[in-house]
Amino acid sequence: MAVQRVVIIGAGYAGVLAANRLAANNELAGRAGVTVVNPRPDFVERIRLHEVAAGTRKTASLPLESLLHPDVAIVVGRAARIDPDARLVHFTDGREPLGYDSLLYAAGSSSHAAAGAGGLADEESAALLRARLAGLAPGAVVNVVGGGLTGIEAASEIAELHPRLRVRLVSRGTIGSDLSASGRRELRRRLAGLGVALVDNTEAQRPDGTHLPPSSAETAPESLAPEDLTVWTAGFATPELARDSGLPTEEHGRLLVDEALSVPGHPEIFGAGDAARLPDSVGAHLRMACATAMPLGAHAADAIADRMLGRAPESFSGGFIVRCISLGRSAGLIQLVHADDRPRGLALRGRMGAMVKEQVCRMTMSWIRKEARGGSYGWPKGPRPAAALEPAGAR
Repeated sequence: MAVQRVVIIGAGYAGVLAANRLAANNELAGRAGVTVVNPRPDFVERIRLHEVAAGTRKTASLPLESLLHPDVAIVVGRAARIDPDARLVHFTDGREPLGYDSLLYAAGSSSHAAAGAGGLADEESAALLRARLAGLAPGAVVNVVGGGLTGIEAASEIAELHPRLRVRLVSRGTIGSDLSASGRRELRRRLAGLGVALVDNTEAQRPDGTHLPPSSAETAPESLAPEDLTVWTAGFATPELARDSGLPTEEHGRLLVDEALSVPGHPEIFGAGDAARLPDSVGAHLRMACATAMPLGAHAADAIADRMLGRAPESFSGGFIVRCISLGRSAGLIQLVHADDRPRGLALRGRMGAMVKEQVCRMTMSWIRKEARGGSYGWPKGPRPAAALEPAGAR
């Protein structure tokens, strides 16, 4: 029997976990060859990039060889186009195209970057931001734009390590609005204790660098004051690779997949991670996150194995248990959530929260490594389909 060629585009949390799960699958022994295509030879712990930027951590990169199953081949290169008819992956440098029998699109995402702003897209941008922060004079103003988890963690880390700077967290909405009442109070209390000024309900600037006026009369006047450095953490951008390849995509360029994570019309192509868009029936509650990418990568690996073995792939089901937020090195917030990510009433805080968050980060890498040794990574199931589709206000 010919060896089936499985190509995985992207070596983030979804791609690396999927590669290890496939390579260690005993049912596929001798029947599948797994190749990972990635622009760099390293895996980047994106959940650590705010630490690199602030200066509390030297690097967030690990050699792919140290994480991947020894039978997984690594191709360092950037995919330019997927040809689904010929089943080929073409590269930007013009090298020989790579053929596949099954393909996993796990190209990931990167953070938007406003003109002249620092970002947390990768190791290099985080290192550049660290250098820029170190060069600021005492009293300089740092605007962290984006009130999501990345912005909160970046603002906390910067404020704790650089108390000489004035850090402001600027959000289009109310910071912490997706937490429980107690979690929101603790979050805002901790940020205030670190000296972070909270600027709710405003937009500091668009990704093209143009400044916008306040979107709410409640916006603090200080939000429009000049800043010395802007750190942009608002939103994510996905690659154009799927769209450029003529594959079905949504308006932001994410690959459209069905409930089993395969591409309609192309059953040999699967999608996982930030660059894939699931149907609302199974993915309405999912957010772009490591906690989403890993279950999607594992399920995609199982779906590819099922297809190779003549079985019908199952529908994806994935949900959440907690939302982990680091608030500097000495404190954290662990918000317990329902499967559909709605907050529960309980939240851990302070040093205990920091310890749990750090343990979760370490366990993430442990799960990836164990999968290469035949581990059995599992994840919480998602909400019932009806609950996922029901408007939030009706619950």
